[in-house]
Amino acid sequence: GCDVFVVNERTELLLIKRSDNGLWALPGGCQDLGETAKECAIRECFEETGLVVEIEALLGVWSSQRYPYLTYPWKDNEFSHLVFKAKIISGKETPSNETTEVGWFSENALPDLSDGHPPRIEYGFKWLKDQTIPAYFE
Repeated sequence: GCDVFVVNERTELLLIKRSDNGLWALPGGCQDLGETAKECAIRECFEETGLVVEIEALLGVWSSQRYPYLTYPWKDNEFSHLVFKAKIISGKETPSNETTEVGWFSENALPDLSDGHPPRIEYGFKWLKDQTIPAYFE
């Protein structure tokens, strides 16, 4: 799967409220056959937020095997999560059938997050402060 880490001019993070578990998450989802990881990240962000993004960097790769499934509805699956830094190039914030809300949050005021998102988000903010650190891999 591919997620995007997008911040606005106030360094607030773009998050979606998932319709399946009611928790907040980075925009993202599973790659379709025949689709590149970059195409997946762009498509998923648009589908879940109404925003078109441009990919700027790979932040890292996280494994669902490294955190417990407490709230995630697809407990019988294992995922590798590629997280990309992206910027908005167009669109209008619009929830979808997968998302009940689209919101912006500061690093110190994050909402309740879906499984596995806290370490990815923490690393994204760390990367924003020092873009010379290498991509993260589990």
